[in-house]
Amino acid sequence: MDITKSLNTRPGVTVFAAAFLLALAWALATNHVWEDYYITYRSSKNLATGHGLVFNQGERLHTFTSPLGVLLPAAAIELTGHASDEAALWLFRLWSCAAFAGAAVLLCVVARRYQYGGWAAAALVGFAVLDAKSIDFSTNGMETGFLLLFITYTLWAMLVCRRWRWQHLGVAWAGLMWTRPDSFLYVGLLAAGVFLFNDPERTGLTRWQWLGLFLRAGALCTVLYLPWLVWAWWYYGTPVPHTITAKGGVSFEDKKSTLGVLKTLLDFPWTVWSGSTSLEATFLPSYFQIGGWPAGVVTAARAVAVFLAFQWVLPLWRTEVRVASFAFCGLHVYLTYFPFFPFPWYLPGPALLAAVALGGMVAQLLAAAERRAAAPGGPGWSRGFKVTLLAVVLGGLGAQGWVTYQMEREMTLEQIYSATGVRRRVGEWLKANAKPTDTVFMEPLGHIGYFSGLKTYDYPGLSSMDMVEAIRALGTDWASLVEYLSPDWLVLRPFEFNSMHTSNHRLFDEGSAYKLVKEFNNLPQIELLKVYGRKYIEFDAHLLVFQRQVPRRYKLDPTVQGPLENVGLPIANINDRRMYMVHAKGTISFQVPVWAKHFRIPFVMPEGTYRGTQVTDGVEFSVLWTEGGKAETLALRYLDPVLTPGDRGMQFFDLSLPKHGSRAVIILRTLPGPTDGMDWSHWGSPEFQ
Repeated sequence: MDITKSLNTRPGVTVFAAAFLLALAWALATNHVWEDYYITYRSSKNLATGHGLVFNQGERLHTFTSPLGVLLPAAAIELTGHASDEAALWLFRLWSCAAFAGAAVLLCVVARRYQYGGWAAAALVGFAVLDAKSIDFSTNGMETGFLLLFITYTLWAMLVCRRWRWQHLGVAWAGLMWTRPDSFLYVGLLAAGVFLFNDPERTGLTRWQWLGLFLRAGALCTVLYLPWLVWAWWYYGTPVPHTITAKGGVSFEDKKSTLGVLKTLLDFPWTVWSGSTSLEATFLPSYFQIGGWPAGVVTAARAVAVFLAFQWVLPLWRTEVRVASFAFCGLHVYLTYFPFFPFPWYLPGPALLAAVALGGMVAQLLAAAERRAAAPGGPGWSRGFKVTLLAVVLGGLGAQGWVTYQMEREMTLEQIYSATGVRRRVGEWLKANAKPTDTVFMEPLGHIGYFSGLKTYDYPGLSSMDMVEAIRALGTDWASLVEYLSPDWLVLRPFEFNSMHTSNHRLFDEGSAYKLVKEFNNLPQIELLKVYGRKYIEFDAHLLVFQRQVPRRYKLDPTVQGPLENVGLPIANINDRRMYMVHAKGTISFQVPVWAKHFRIPFVMPEGTYRGTQVTDGVEFSVLWTEGGKAETLALRYLDPVLTPGDRGMQFFDLSLPKHGSRAVIILRTLPGPTDGMDWSHWGSPEFQ
């Protein structure tokens, strides 16, 4: 079947127009711009202005996930004549709305090919286009509209197309990969589903024919996607997006296994009710987990999701239903088991597959009712069944429409009071008050990173290899990361500040490293709003800005005289040695000279820490090594001079160094024992040979 012929119909035009206008209306009403758009757009703008496809100019780091998601905004900048960021965003939105509408049309074509009838076709398209996250992420700057288009293109190529089938499928798969590199999950799950649940009467192919078609489509997909893969490998040194590396860094301790995947699948019917799966998130607003949504809505979402996740095991359903259910289930096994959180931008794809499964089930049940109506005594039963089924479908669409309307209100207000009203204002304030060479640490990277224009140390390091390396060396404690990286500015939520202050109060106490210089708070206005999901709106509506008051202690130069003297550390003369106090918990670090093969450094707990009425309960001294993606502990010693006389007086680490290049760093770290009282830990000057 020729795709242009299948699309050139009045119903297709009507569906396209309706879906396009729905998405456009959402964009106009909410003006919602997702955080990740500005992360990506900073690279897009650097590309369009001749600085390369980078986040920080001169630093080749793959800080985005979607090739289309970064290249299309760059094209929009060019096509709008570099007029404004707003103009480029709206052009990209129009393209995304068109892609979203194209996906709806292809679903309509699938329904017509299998003679669903008006009610079932409306259910299929309605469940797909009314999904709140699908609309939002197709208009807020993400690549979701194109992802949905290429998923439906894949379904069309598998279920409808008869001419140039493998070519269409190869292009659809390549489109998925260009949209998101993790789309291999969609490719694999949909292909496996068609192979496992194939009905030759509906697909026109045997399983062996499908295997041959998949091989040819896979080869074409590889040819079409390979240029990006090769270029990224050459340009960034790796084809793996840095965003994947960074997110993996905060869950590196988790060991994954095939048994774990299987257990996740089998446990779904029970774990879904505890909120420990991604299933219920399919039909609920973004970050509903923060709270503020009716418990009944959450329960209903869980019930529908777990119901759809296992329809593929029932042979009574037709091919398209089982394929969609199988892929839906497989995606949620992945989203539940592998990422450390089911981020909402992963969910429009599963929601689309849920719509396909639901639409196919409605079509099959209505067809069964029609056949029953022809049997003796059947018309009455059939009519009642159809009325009941359609009432359930309309009720489901109504409930989905209610959720979508409420999320539209939520996102409109989030943009006003949080995204624009706080995060963007923070970024603009930093741009006006910071030096261009300054650095800033924060978690919400998008608006703040783009509008400040500063070098960013975001957690978990989406834009910063330095942050990823620091996490590998020091772990995920924010206070330790900040002390090590020594950014010029911190942007913290109040609970983040409280946690860091508890971890290392010397960062923020009077006369210490960081001072509160600005506060942005829209919580009083938000508390007056009557809206579902208010807790999400509040999440970034109160931010604190701190400025560093002391010299940095990150990557000091050990080859100069007295490298520690100008970093604000107290100095003591102990046993005729100049020693520098780094109260546990404390961190300083040195760039390792390329020529160095040996490292020696004294450390000590002075006499006052173990003689008197108040004494120390010990300090852990360690020497950490990091270079690129590698990190290891070279030496570790716990000193308890109260209980162990041998721990009194001057101690030394005398170490041979690993082979290294110019990026090697030694980190000196002290950690307290059960308490941090009297933990006056001292380091001497480092000696490299």
